[in-house]
Amino acid sequence: MTSHETTYLTANIPVFLLRCLTSTLADLGFEPGRLTRGLGLSLDDLTDPSCRVSFRQGRELIRRALDMARGHALGLETGIRERITSIGLVGYAMITCPTVGDAIALGLTLQKDTGSMLEFDMRSEAGEVVIVASSRFPDPEIHAFLVEEAFASFMQVARDLVGDSFRPRRVDLAYPAPAYVATYRRIFGCEVSFGQPASAFIYDQAWSSRPLNTADLLSHRQILEFLDHHRARNRQAAEVISSVERILRQNLRGHPQIAAIARELCMSERTLRRRLSDYGVSFQSLLDGQRKTRALELLGNPQLSIEQIAFAVGFTDPHNFRRAFRRWTGSTPGSLRRDMHAIWPE
Repeated sequence: MTSHETTYLTANIPVFLLRCLTSTLADLGFEPGRLTRGLGLSLDDLTDPSCRVSFRQGRELIRRALDMARGHALGLETGIRERITSIGLVGYAMITCPTVGDAIALGLTLQKDTGSMLEFDMRSEAGEVVIVASSRFPDPEIHAFLVEEAFASFMQVARDLVGDSFRPRRVDLAYPAPAYVATYRRIFGCEVSFGQPASAFIYDQAWSSRPLNTADLLSHRQILEFLDHHRARNRQAAEVISSVERILRQNLRGHPQIAAIARELCMSERTLRRRLSDYGVSFQSLLDGQRKTRALELLGNPQLSIEQIAFAVGFTDPHNFRRAFRRWTGSTPGSLRRDMHAIWPE
């Protein structure tokens, strides 16, 4: 597996955006529970601040949402419902910054902690601040949605910081105009241009020096120290957990044992168990998670029988696989395969 593929499949994206998306769908009269079928997620998972998803999972959930809500400006509708507190502790850290410029710079520095599925770069030129959005992975199906959601949320974040008087100078989009152009103009209240070389959110640099009424140096420092500690702990946990999951993925069919994995990671079994426990997981939960994820992927292939899938994820007895699968998902492999095909036919 290449590093690009590993990054695409690694569950390291907070679920703030996806939680807001499912809430938006409910507001629009759709049933968001259908979105997570077969992805190894539930709607309850999206309310857990510790939950992380891979880009693949996020991409598929967004793609399904777009298919469900055809004709709606779904990215804009999602972003405009978000507030600065919708991005977790990063939002609170931004509120306590001295100025708007400090808050925006901090938000961009910590963008991966906010659940963003894009990359953002900021530059200043000719009295303007330009925030450019680019793809972490090339995916035309969801790119416009991600830009819409991000730029609309920028509007709400800025208004939470300085009030409803905020307006960008202009918004550039690197894709063709959709049918709902009027929604763009209503939300942004400025010039909006499509088919541009890059997608950019541009505002007057004078906003950057505006002091924040909510600034508080002590609270700001306290939040940043907590975020630093939390990030370091998550990074250490991610290194160990990702290593175990990588070895499990490569050996699911071979009934992987924790002792062998510990030796491969150059530590004792006792040390590995203790580290996993410190990070709030167990070896069995990681093994079950990898088996569940792989089984759900294989269920999408109608050429494979349930017995073949059971064997592929490390079960010698299909009955035991069905029992485990029901424990993981609340459904049987056969019924879930039928539901997946009925809800999301290829």
